[in-house]
Amino acid sequence: MKRKDMYIAELIFNLNRFVEESVISRPTTIVDSLPDSGLLFQKISGDYSAFTAIYGKPDVMMRFAAEYSKLKVTRYDHLCAELIGDFLNLHNGLFVVKLSDAENIESSLEPPIISDNDNYVLNRTTYIMPVEFKFGTLNFVLSE
Repeated sequence: MKRKDMYIAELIFNLNRFVEESVISRPTTIVDSLPDSGLLFQKISGDYSAFTAIYGKPDVMMRFAAEYSKLKVTRYDHLCAELIGDFLNLHNGLFVVKLSDAENIESSLEPPIISDNDNYVLNRTTYIMPVEFKFGTLNFVLSE
């Protein structure tokens, strides 16, 4: 299994497990760039390096944070972004453990970062994975 496919399978599993049981994964596409704002990202470094991110409309990001955390989140603010970053960190952590177990690859995670400009660098191939929830669609990014 390709690492991209492993990442997507783990993402859908974790979204079903921690956020909503009935998410719908839309077709993955390859892109050259990402939005300049509203992007929450985390880098994976080591034997396997990647750039991962989540972005979407603020109201959908807010609902995602509320569903994931089981807290009352009423606006997209610093707490909301921290909750989304927590999910990204959890998912990426589970993914690198799976990668280590399956392929004996050692990687580590950098802290999640909220980007209001394009201060990130994409790797060779960048995939956008739209995922539809009952409350809207979010885009998940894997650049490897």
